[in-house]
Amino acid sequence: MSLKMTSALVGAIGAVTAIFPLTPAFAHAVCGSRIFPATLAIDDPGVSDELALPTLTYIPVNSDGVREFDASFSYTKTIVENLGLSVTYGKTWLNAGGSGWGNLDTELKYMFFCDEPHEFMASVGLDATWANTGTAGFSDPFNTFTPVIDIGKGFGDLPTSLNILRPFALTAEFSLSVPSAGHTSSIVTDASGNPSLSVALNPTVFNWGFTAQYSLPYMNANISEVGGPDFLRHMVAITEFAFQTPVGNVPPGGQITTGTIQPGVIYMADTWQIALEALIPINAASGHNVGAVAELHFFLDDIFPDSIGKPLFGGRS
Repeated sequence: MSLKMTSALVGAIGAVTAIFPLTPAFAHAVCGSRIFPATLAIDDPGVSDELALPTLTYIPVNSDGVREFDASFSYTKTIVENLGLSVTYGKTWLNAGGSGWGNLDTELKYMFFCDEPHEFMASVGLDATWANTGTAGFSDPFNTFTPVIDIGKGFGDLPTSLNILRPFALTAEFSLSVPSAGHTSSIVTDASGNPSLSVALNPTVFNWGFTAQYSLPYMNANISEVGGPDFLRHMVAITEFAFQTPVGNVPPGGQITTGTIQPGVIYMADTWQIALEALIPINAASGHNVGAVAELHFFLDDIFPDSIGKPLFGGRS
């Protein structure tokens, strides 16, 4: 990651913390005393009214050998309690390679389980990316449907003799991306201008990963007061592990697991949070340099609990 990019992201964190007051964290995926923050690669198991704007990703050299910058937003609206619909859309800039919008993505998600004493939470969802809803060359000409399960487990139920471990939490996500078309055909032209038919297989992909979190807000609220500046009482240290493995309709040599390891930090306030993580590719097929991702996230059910932040049906969250 370049010094210029690092300075810009650190400056963004500083600007936001100057604008918003330093207040205790109340959001957001809550099960018992555990608050699972919104994470960047592995979705948290909660469902709430929220807005991620923006999510910015910088990759110095991606798997295709070009510099990449992505910007996106995601909005989730609860329909009834614990059931929500999210919409995600974003644009990519490649150097060289131009720029364009990707496929529109939606997910219907239901949080079906919360064991409060053991801080265990689970949800299921169905994600869909919609064909030809972006720029040619940047969006797929086929739909992709992905059933998803998200789980989270906090360790606040450990005995007090293990207080140092009780702020730990794990979340995990498992999904299977199934394209609506087994292959995509296109006309390509060689250096002499002769056209030919190219056929590319669209594999089915198993997506899997987890996060490891250590929450100073949890420690401060449930175990012992965190010393030092108030800023520290809002920090969650996190590392995300996100992987993709082709499992069906895979071209020869294509059964390679790709992914990233993403160490970083989250600052949690009462109605918003900001996160910054490094992007470390696990192999050359995943990228060639360390990148960065940052996100500003707003919890609308805390900001507007009696209007746009409540479910469409069933009253307040």
